[in-house]
Amino acid sequence: MRFLPGTPRALGLAAALAATAMAGSAAPQPVARTARAPQAADEGGKAPAGAEAGATPLRGSLGVPVGERLLSSSDPAARLRGIERLGAIGTEEAVSALLAALEQHGAPGARDPRARLATVRALAPHAQRDSVRQLLARELSESAPARGAASPLGEVLRGTAALALARTGERRALGVLVNAIVQGGAAGEAAARALKAHPPASLQLLLGSRKRLEPALASFLGDLGDLRAIAALRPMLEGGDRAAQVAAARALARLGDEAALAKARAWLRKPEPGLFEPTAEILVYLGAPEAPDAVAALLGSELGRMEGLRLAELAPAERLVPALARSLPLLPDDARPRAVAAIGRAGGAEAARQLHRLLSERPELATAAAFALATMPGAEARAAVAELFDGPRAAKDADLRRLGLRAGVVRGLALRDAPEALEKRLLAALAAPKGSSDRAVGVFGAVALGLRDAVDVVGACSPSSCDRVAVHAAARGALARGERALAALAPLFAALAASGAASPPGAASAASAASAAQSGDAAPDAAGISAGVALLAEPGGGAIATSRLAALAEAGGPLSPLAARALATRDDEVVRGRIERLLEGSDPVVRAHVALGLGSDPMPDSVSLLARAYRFEDDPAVRRAIVRGLSRRAEVQRRRVLVAARDLDPDEGVRALARAALSGVDARALDPPRSALATGVVWVAIVPNDRSASMSASSRPARLVRPDGLAVPVVADPDGVLLVPAVPPGASAVLLAPAAPPGDPGS
Repeated sequence: MRFLPGTPRALGLAAALAATAMAGSAAPQPVARTARAPQAADEGGKAPAGAEAGATPLRGSLGVPVGERLLSSSDPAARLRGIERLGAIGTEEAVSALLAALEQHGAPGARDPRARLATVRALAPHAQRDSVRQLLARELSESAPARGAASPLGEVLRGTAALALARTGERRALGVLVNAIVQGGAAGEAAARALKAHPPASLQLLLGSRKRLEPALASFLGDLGDLRAIAALRPMLEGGDRAAQVAAARALARLGDEAALAKARAWLRKPEPGLFEPTAEILVYLGAPEAPDAVAALLGSELGRMEGLRLAELAPAERLVPALARSLPLLPDDARPRAVAAIGRAGGAEAARQLHRLLSERPELATAAAFALATMPGAEARAAVAELFDGPRAAKDADLRRLGLRAGVVRGLALRDAPEALEKRLLAALAAPKGSSDRAVGVFGAVALGLRDAVDVVGACSPSSCDRVAVHAAARGALARGERALAALAPLFAALAASGAASPPGAASAASAASAAQSGDAAPDAAGISAGVALLAEPGGGAIATSRLAALAEAGGPLSPLAARALATRDDEVVRGRIERLLEGSDPVVRAHVALGLGSDPMPDSVSLLARAYRFEDDPAVRRAIVRGLSRRAEVQRRRVLVAARDLDPDEGVRALARAALSGVDARALDPPRSALATGVVWVAIVPNDRSASMSASSRPARLVRPDGLAVPVVADPDGVLLVPAVPPGASAVLLAPAAPPGDPGS
């Protein structure tokens, strides 16, 4: 029988051929299949109009066999395409095929963390199915190292599986998470985070038929913050299981329920060794008047001292100052600065006196004590800071005077409460000889507090003649003055960056150095690094040549992240390869900045670079930057990644950014701020491990990564001190550039 063109049979054959061609280079498969998937129903539960009984959609018929064949491939990329193909089809047949392929003994995808992560994401919409739930439960478990628990993607994999289970809100899925919490470990932590992200509609779904809760589950209920848990926790205060009593009392205290207070006071009257810490914690959370004395007792005990320090940080009180001061010599070395900071947060005249005493008696804690005084409100602390730089000892002790001036500047920035004599002393230090630590302190303070402009202080500066110490200090001071002050440094940075002065050995890899030598582009000297803060105000790189930005980005020094961000905004066919290598590199800070730059990339296909980068990125800070980059894109491809990030990313920050991007928030609001919105100051004293290497701390380049992920290139003062203002709250990271060996020109 012949069919004329245009008949339904001819059109159907054309569609089949087109679909087969789209499937890829694999050989076409027969359209007919023995096992047919049920026809997808519409919202009303009826089969779509025009569907024949028992018929299989063309997409499912052709896509599933191709996906199965890709899953059995020895090529990891092909397996990933197969997983994503079956997940996109989403029919019961496709899900079953995906599960069957991964359940096979020795299947290649079962050993590949990337394939397993892609599978979890593909199956997440079907988590209510028993077979899918069982697979997600296995991925959540950390008990099988052979399945790749040690992979860098292990945490992402566990967190994604936990979120997929928590999003269902279904009793059996929540039961898997509760069991993980009870067992503890990394799986329990992932389960707890997932349940906090998606709290159940009813606590009964979590508690099930339990008559008494396990201590781990009781503790989780306290962290969850759901007041409905109080009714389940109160009965646990009575009974013979002391561990359960303690867990319930702690949880109730975190929920603000004073039912735990009577139990804590009873334990306080009849102390037992194992109850000291929970009793103090309960009293602290409930704000009981006995709390400071209980914390002080912990600080005085050998076994509870670190817990006492944690509680003192959690609930500062003037009554704790003497106990904190007495505990200082008994604490580990790395915990002593924390105790000094806790004294400052406690506040009061006694705290100021103790900190002032530490400045003279404990030189190794002088920086911590000065910082505590600088950030402690009150007239006593302000007077103590003023005495450091304007007192009788200041004229004879230059180190003490500089310490006091720095503390005064920090106080002015953080509290807007600088001592009256600070301005006069700073201007006097500004007149100190070039290259001296005194001048560095004066320049930084004068610029940071707005007494002088950074460009005016630096003056005439060329690669051959420049007061580099002033450049370092002025550039860091300009951070406190906002975007305009940073942008004013752009011409200076352009001149110094273009000079190509030699960088210290070790600041770049041999391959990068060779490449730079061939192109005539070497890394800038320390002055160029400092002036590079101008790139904070000019994310596109300003007047810096693209080839120069590429060399700086690949050099691996403090300027690399900001240069990489600027390079990504200039994407074209020439630099695309270099951008891709940076996006796949080993430095997560550089990867994050490339992602930020790709958000402003003029090439429309850069959204695909971001989408691919997100798939298997294990660093949450990089994923946050990718989402920020995607939030600035308008291409439709961004939505799939943002939805996956919003629903299944284990990091709360990533999910929040993705929600904001999908809700239509102005993308500029999601960018790391350029202006000095924060008053936080990072104070770092670089102390060599060996006295003979003291010169290695002088004017040492470094990279400070702010809590929002933005990297700031900085250079220390000649005495090895770094003050970096305008840092948002949170944990920052400082990475020192490698030191040059003595006698080398770079030193």
